[in-house]
Amino acid sequence: MQLAFVSPGCAVCCQVLSVFGIVFLVALGLLFNAEVEELTGSTEDPVHPRDVARACFLAAAIYAGFLACCSCQQFARKADVRRARRL
Repeated sequence: MQLAFVSPGCAVCCQVLSVFGIVFLVALGLLFNAEVEELTGSTEDPVHPRDVARACFLAAAIYAGFLACCSCQQFARKADVRRARRL
């Protein structure tokens, strides 16, 4: 039974995009949490910047979950290859 259900290319792509997404969203969350003037000073900006920061951190956590899933897929793919070589 194969444990890997994502191709190696897709897993690597997901890992790279997840890392960039995590870094960007954590930085954005920190800026909203600090209520930086450029992000919160206009009339069109969010009323509750701390809630926006929490949403950014939650989205970063979701990206971290995708990163973990794709990393597990990489390990599962390597285990499948090793198992196939033994047979």
